[in-house]
Amino acid sequence: MSAEEGTKRSLIERLQDNYRLVILDDDDLREVTSFSFSLLIFYIIISSVIVLLTLMVVSFIVFTPVKRWIPGYGDIKDNSAFVELTKRIDELEKQVQAHDTYTLGLKNMLKSIENTEPQPSQKSPESLKNQDVIESMKTRELDHLVFATPVSGSISGEYDPSKEHFGIDIIAPKGTAVKSIMEGIVLSAEWSTESGNAVVIQHPRNIISLYKHNSAILVKTGQKVQTGQAIAIIGNTGELSTGPHLHLEVWYDGQPVNPKNYISLN
Repeated sequence: MSAEEGTKRSLIERLQDNYRLVILDDDDLREVTSFSFSLLIFYIIISSVIVLLTLMVVSFIVFTPVKRWIPGYGDIKDNSAFVELTKRIDELEKQVQAHDTYTLGLKNMLKSIENTEPQPSQKSPESLKNQDVIESMKTRELDHLVFATPVSGSISGEYDPSKEHFGIDIIAPKGTAVKSIMEGIVLSAEWSTESGNAVVIQHPRNIISLYKHNSAILVKTGQKVQTGQAIAIIGNTGELSTGPHLHLEVWYDGQPVNPKNYISLN
């Protein structure tokens, strides 16, 4: 038997030794009560109490909101500041997207205005015929798209690029709602001297639609609209208007097209 083994046995034996804790009356040294215990039982009780307290503290932290107050422990997604910051970032992303779409639409409009500026040669019958051929070639894709009717009514002014009339005029009862022909983002929703209350919408596939001379505008710049959504009320605003009607223009890939060829007005 080695000395080490003897020491181990001696320690175990000491842990198993019984001890008595006696409580005496200080006045007459009379025994009030006493407790018998061993060091092993004492260590087990102390260890059990420590483990139980640890489990209670951990459970209190994990299963109650108090964990949010512990640095580095709380779930960051539950933090009100983080949630507010996330919402703000989402709003900024939407604003940036709308701004990019707005910028692209303006570039397309400026480009189309330059390309459609009337030249003397464009007014000849041969030039107009060539323009019709170009429009037919560029707008084949539009034949496969479905457009909503912006407003039902009769046409009082035809599409005529030679006279710089790049859309059609539709007569409808006063107060009729004007609807978007496709989903898209509003590039402009404001009043101008010539067009009155006008709305410009950028649609997918590089399509832009314009709605002029409205009595009221129901959307804001940068707003996303759905197909058939009411965007304005038909009216008679602007210097170029002579009565309640909608002036509708449709531009595709930087060129104006005849809306009557693709949109049903009934």
